Amino acid sequence: MDFNKFFEKTNKKLSHNMLIVLIILLSIAIIAVIGGYLRKSGAPAVPQASSSTVEPLETPPMVVIDAGHGGWEPGAGNGQINEKDVVLDISLEIEKLLAQKGIEYLMIRTDDTYVSLEDRAKIANEKKGRLFISIHNNSFTDSAQSGILTAYNPNSPTGRDIAQVMQSKLSDIGMRNRDIMPRPNLYVLRHTEMPALLLEIGFISNKKDLKLMTDGDFQQKCAQRIVSGIEEILKDFILAPGTAAGEESPEGD
Repeated sequence: MDFNKFFEKTNKKLSHNMLIVLIILLSIAIIAVIGGYLRKSGAPAVPQASSSTVEPLETPPMVVIDAGHGGWEPGAGNGQINEKDVVLDISLEIEKLLAQKGIEYLMIRTDDTYVSLEDRAKIANEKKGRLFISIHNNSFTDSAQSGILTAYNPNSPTGRDIAQVMQSKLSDIGMRNRDIMPRPNLYVLRHTEMPALLLEIGFISNKKDLKLMTDGDFQQKCAQRIVSGIEEILKDFILAPGTAAGEESPEGD
C-alpha cells in the first residue's frame, strides 16, 4: 500500500483529530505484531506487577513471661491456696501493663495449664524472646522464713547485673528483701538462650507473705515493679547500642 497517497486522501476526508486516532490504532497494531514475534522467538516477556500482598514479618516477643507450675502441678501450697494460682494472677497483671506500654511479650501460660520445664525453655527459644522472666513463690518447712528474691544464672554474662536491677525494684515492696541469689541449676535459667530471671515472690508458707501475695492491690503493685525492672533491663542491657540480639546459654552441668 502507498501510505503517502493513502494519507493524502485521508486528509481530505478526516479531521485532524481522526488522524490522531488512526495513528494511535496503527501504533498499537504494530506493537502487537512485534510482541507476538518476540514471544514466538523465546524473548523474555515484560515482567508484570504482582498482585499478591507481601506478608508482614512476625515480630518476635521482646519479653517472655513464665507463670510457674500449672495444671496438675500446683507448686507450693498453703491450705487451699496454690502457688500456680498466685503466680498466674501476678503474671496476668504483668501482661496488662506490658500491653498498655506497647512492649512485645509472650505468655507461657494464661490459664491453669501444665507446661513442662523443657517446653517453657523451648517455646521461649523458638519464639526468639529477648528476656525471660519466670514468676514463682517460695516455701520452706520453717514458716518464719519470708521475703522476696531474684534468682539468676551465675554463668550468664548479664545474669547478676539484671538480677540487681530487678531486685532493686522489689526490695521495698513490703516483704523482706532477700536480695539476689545465684541458681545455676534451675532449668529455665540454664536452657533459655536469652537473659533470664526467676522471681520468688514471697514464701507461701509464711502467714504474712501469704496474705500479701493473695491481695489484689499487692499483686498489681508487684506487677508494676516487675514491669519497671523489665523496662530498665531492656533499655540498659537488651536494646542498648552494641548489645547482641541474644545470649547463648552455657552448657548445663
